[in-house]
Amino acid sequence: MLTRTKKALEAFGFKVYGSYVMVNGELFPLPLVKGNSKLGPNVWHASTLPTNKVISAQDGAGDTVTERGTCPLTCDGCYGDDRGRYKFNDNKYGLIMRTRLLREYMPTYYRIAIIQLENENIEHLRIHATGDFIPGEALMWYDILKQFPNVKAWTYTKVKENDEIRMLNSLPNMNIVKSIIHGCGFNYGHVAYIANMFYRLKRLGKSVYICRCGIDDNQHCSDCDGCREHEYVLFLEHSTDYNARADYGYNKIVELINNQKDII
Repeated sequence: MLTRTKKALEAFGFKVYGSYVMVNGELFPLPLVKGNSKLGPNVWHASTLPTNKVISAQDGAGDTVTERGTCPLTCDGCYGDDRGRYKFNDNKYGLIMRTRLLREYMPTYYRIAIIQLENENIEHLRIHATGDFIPGEALMWYDILKQFPNVKAWTYTKVKENDEIRMLNSLPNMNIVKSIIHGCGFNYGHVAYIANMFYRLKRLGKSVYICRCGIDDNQHCSDCDGCREHEYVLFLEHSTDYNARADYGYNKIVELINNQKDII
């Protein structure tokens, strides 16, 4: 956290302890987090607890905290649940507490996010590296992003499209990628599935892109506009037991990804 962010939070009346703020007698991590090695150094994210089940973790004192995930579904192959990338206690604890802050104190979450955006020089924001929209959240992000037109934001959702989602997606600096392709399936899977889905969406005249992260370990969200420009983005399944590079069709999917912009 930058010193000016800490000072701005304190000026607004928050007590700040490292990267945590006190809200109603409870410590919560800040909503916006700087990206990891996959997202890239210039991308921040605002994530909540994935899946539609209750997940537990231990706080610093060893006490158990629990919260239900924000997704409408619990999907096999989800990289974000406690079986995959976020299986470690510290990851789960942070997501649990950010989800609780959003659910129970959304106006406070809103105010802290505004302060971070004002002071952290954030240019790229991925909403929900994990998790999905809860009631009222899309309108909150609509109001936030209207105030920061230079912040390029994107998200993925399995929530059925509604007025709130459509309003958020109407912003020029926001793009919502559909994680469920109605009538087709999910937007992630094995090599053959992704290739078939790509061509199926192309035949329907859709704007579709296959993420390069599945074939290029050096690809980061910060140097790609795929999720900021396309209605549909497809992903090779990752962070599970499936290894795309060992798939018999891997070389063909590499060729497809490298040439996808030329395919009409």
